[in-house]
Amino acid sequence: MIGRMWSRVRTTLALLACAALTACSGNGSDATPTPSPTPTTLAVAPQQPHVAGRVPVTLLPGLTVMTDDECTPQEKRRVCSAEGTESWAPIGDPAAATLVEARTHLAGGHTSWTTVLRFASGSRATLQQATRAAAAAGGVVLVLARDRVLAAVPASDVHGTTAALTDLDKATAWDTVAAFGEP
Repeated sequence: MIGRMWSRVRTTLALLACAALTACSGNGSDATPTPSPTPTTLAVAPQQPHVAGRVPVTLLPGLTVMTDDECTPQEKRRVCSAEGTESWAPIGDPAAATLVEARTHLAGGHTSWTTVLRFASGSRATLQQATRAAAAAGGVVLVLARDRVLAAVPASDVHGTTAALTDLDKATAWDTVAAFGEP
């Protein structure tokens, strides 16, 4: 019981000390404090990139080329990424298709991003043909626009008229979608 009493006394003394320090910390003026400005509202989730419309693309099955050499579009039998850091060897003929939507979203665990490409229903046969050729060789379906590879989709991630790029970092996912909207 005495221990509880001393505990209360110590708590009371600590509170009184804090009150005294607060009262003495002023600058001696009687001016009322200026209220702080109202905080501005910040967007917690900025608008995620989304492209909708008819975007002409070329589909091409390809195999990833493993080399440290920079890829140049003039090389025969090579297709390059926009930056020239990645290259693929085509394993089939290019075919025209139409992309109607590109969007990205956080994956279920919020640790990566998934980008989804949706093609026009009239492009289904072309997409399936490229997917079969890529799957048979262990390759990917390359989606090109303006003579550059904008996406390399594993054949296993193409279903119907939809292709998905999974386990991406945010910058890659957002840049991929944005690239389809560039003129």
